[in-house]
Amino acid sequence: MKVPQMKSLECSKIIQGALSSIEGIVSAEPDIENRTMSITYNGTKLGIKNIEYLIAGVGFDVNDEQGKPEAKAALPAGCR
Repeated sequence: MKVPQMKSLECSKIIQGALSSIEGIVSAEPDIENRTMSITYNGTKLGIKNIEYLIAGVGFDVNDEQGKPEAKAALPAGCR
């Protein structure tokens, strides 16, 4: 998944923390340099849109989904 705001390890940890809260996520590996997150998940428990909405819900733009403005404002300055 493309996460253009994921500029540091701090940003990736926020996303990974949110992902760890939902059942069906197997792993989430960040690539800070390319600003992407490789996510392995159980497709019988959730879909890609569920994951995008979760990441957008903590304030990050992901693929074509915009991060929620109020959550984006609460992110550390380096992750906005």
